[in-house]
Formats: sequence, C-alpha cells, structure tokens
Amino acid sequence: MIKRLEHLGKLINDCTIPGERRADQVAPAHGNGTQLAANRFMALIATRGFRGCDDDRSIIWQLRRDGYDGPIIREGMFAQSIDDWWPLGDKYRCVKQHGHPVAFGVPKGAFINGQPAPNANVFVVKWRKLARVFVPEGGYLMFQNQPEEVRARTQRVEWCQFRLNDAEDDIEMLQPVRQLRQLGYEDGEAVADHGLARMNQTFVQAVPLNADASEWVDINHFYDGGGDIGAQSIPLRPGDGARVAALRYRYSVDRGVYEWVETSPPFGEGFFEASIAPAGNDWVIAARRIGRDIGIGWVRVSDPFSATPPALTISDEPRAQGCPLTVYRCPDGVIRLLTGDRTRSPHGEGRNPLYMWDINVDTGFMAGEPQEVFDSYKAGVPIIKDHGPMVDMAKLLPHTGGNAQTLIHRVRTCAMAVKEADYPYRIRPLTEGDFTGTAIYRARLTYTESYPGMWNFG
Repeated sequence: MIKRLEHLGKLINDCTIPGERRADQVAPAHGNGTQLAANRFMALIATRGFRGCDDDRSIIWQLRRDGYDGPIIREGMFAQSIDDWWPLGDKYRCVKQHGHPVAFGVPKGAFINGQPAPNANVFVVKWRKLARVFVPEGGYLMFQNQPEEVRARTQRVEWCQFRLNDAEDDIEMLQPVRQLRQLGYEDGEAVADHGLARMNQTFVQAVPLNADASEWVDINHFYDGGGDIGAQSIPLRPGDGARVAALRYRYSVDRGVYEWVETSPPFGEGFFEASIAPAGNDWVIAARRIGRDIGIGWVRVSDPFSATPPALTISDEPRAQGCPLTVYRCPDGVIRLLTGDRTRSPHGEGRNPLYMWDINVDTGFMAGEPQEVFDSYKAGVPIIKDHGPMVDMAKLLPHTGGNAQTLIHRVRTCAMAVKEADYPYRIRPLTEGDFTGTAIYRARLTYTESYPGMWNFG
C-alpha cells in the first residue's frame, strides 16, 4: 500500500551534449532509467524541439551515483538526430527522430539464487526511430499532411548493448546501434515471426520472464497498413491498424549479449503502446486503443507466447482518451496504471492531471480511486491552458529496496517556435514559460512497508 506520494519537481532540466541543450532550443522531454550496479544508475533522456507536434530528437544517457537522482558522473549519446536526412532518396528532406527509450539488464555484481549472475553487467537500450518531413523554409515538421510512405518506410526500433566499465565511471559498448530484428530475420521486410514488419516501441521497461533473468519480455506494437497511428483524425480501417505482440529476449552465453528469439502471435487489433507486468503466476497486458472516449484494453494470460491470441477486455474506467499509459507491478504486489482521464480531469484535459490507479486484476481489471500525481496548473508550471500543457509518459523506475520508489514523467507544451504565417496548422507561439516548463519531473512513492530491491547484491 502507498502511504504517501510526494512530488519533487524537475529531475532533468538540461543536458550538456551540443545540439541537445536548452541553449540549442531543445529540452529533455521523455525519460526512463535502470540500475547498473549497487551504486550506479542510468537515466535515459529523449530530447525534444519545438518545431511542431512531436519534434523528437536524440537519445541521451546519464551515468549517476547513489540513485536515479544522484550526481551525474558522465553523459553521452546513443542516437543523434539530424535535420538533413534523405531516407527515401532525394524525395523528402527529413529529420531523423528517436524516442521512447527503455533499458533492461541484470546489474553488475548482482546475485541470483545465491550465485553471481552470469548475465550481470549486460544491458539493452532500445528506442524507436522515425523520419519526419522537414520544411526548411518555415522551419517546421510536417504532421497530419506528411506522406504516409515516409512513416511506413522509416518506422523502426533500434537497440544497442553495453556494460559498465571496471572503474564504474563510463560504459563500454558490447553491440553497436542496429535495427531490432528477431534472430533469423536479419534481412528482408519482416523483422519477426508471423510476417510482422513495421514495428514501434513500448514505453515500459522489459521485465524478467524467468527466475534467473536470462530471459526478458516486453510488448511492442506493429502496423499492418497505411493508417497513421499518430493522428487521431485518421480513422482506423480493418486490417490497417496496430496490433501488439510479446517479444522474448534471451541471454546468449556464447555471444555475451541478448538476442530477440521469439514473438507471440499478434493480437488486439486497433491497440498499441502496450505494457506487460507479472501478476502472480500470470501476466497482465494493457494497451491503449486508437480513438477517443474508448477504454483501455486488458488481458490476463498464463503464457504471453501462447499460440492462441487472447481477447482483450475493454475497461469502462479510466478511459485514457488520447493519452499514453503505462502499467507496472509495484513492490507491494499491486498492479498500477499511470495515465490521464479527460472525464475526471477538472480541466477537461486528457493529459492533465496525471493520475495513478490501483488495478484489481481479479475483478475484471476494476480501477480504484485514482491518486493525483501531478497537475501542472496547481504546481505553477508556467504553461498556460491555451498552450495545452501535457503531463504524460510516466515511468516507475526499478525498485532499489526500502519503502520508496521513484516515479518520473514529462511535462510538455503544445506551443511551437515557428512563425504562424509559415505553419499550416493552428499555432500557439512558444513563450519562455513554455520552454522552461518542458522537462522531466519526478515524484516519490512511499510504501507503508519496506520491500527488497529488484536485485540482490550479496
């Protein structure tokens, strides 16, 4: 049970990488993290510009001491955005985007079943990559009128693998950045079993699939056709929508890295941005559905890789209209959902406030009364209502032991740093408050009891 939820303000407000700093009109806007050793942690950042909707940029890492909010030892970059990318020949000038970073792995020095873990100190980071057409004359990115072939031909998930060095003051690459493909699908259109080809990335960290954490599982989503998942105004046509599928990663003792070895049959047509969490001997999967005023899709399965695709149960509450969602099993054993709800928001906004619900997986995924995590207006974030402040992309970072856990989320604006005369959509001009308010924020969950950390260090 949660005793107290304290919001602690900004966690990551800037970075030092040239081209990705506030001095470059770029802000941290999507975070994640994982534990690397008993006293080393990695914070992940996806940076964002202000040249149009979803101006995602690069993937930055920070090596920290003492905790996810501890002093920064070193900072680096996994994937860099460029503004002069031509992925379809000379047809379109594009921005190379990266977003939704997640990481998993067994920390250095961890023990499993009383023995040093053979796969300790091997970590995976993965993110999504996408091209967005750039209009240099107006300095903005296309949105709803972007040619669908750009998204279809550039939507990918990338990954790399690394270790913490012996001095624990830097990381060393074990596998360079490459497209994420299942073993046996190194070439061709399909990237996985069942002919799955066009993949996008989950928001939540993979979780161990077995007792020794040599296998992990997460949920990505795949597109079958031309429907643009990112645009709410484009209807979902049968056969064109997203479906979700479970991905199994297995540590290879011979290669010393993880491999994607299996993919479940896809299920949940019209659902995307899914989470998976253990629930006793079962697994709970939740996914967001395309459209507005539609509930969340839930399923409880004993085997996420069953040959029989499960049917999803649609919850009535919360509805999470047009809002990202994340689901976790917390240290106290409770499944919790983080998202927004327009019908509950005092502002009538789907992404403000951010709420957290306890979910009863034994009673049809019934949600309890929500706890408010963050309301940008109450907190005094200087983004005015007309500029559409959004509080979303919430993550619970892996528990490190004790009675407290770190929750992070972003706050962003819908205002833009482009001229109204040049931009073909409604524009809200960027102000200093929009710029300074956009960042990665944190809160602390305090439980009524102390719980062991995710990892044992002997």
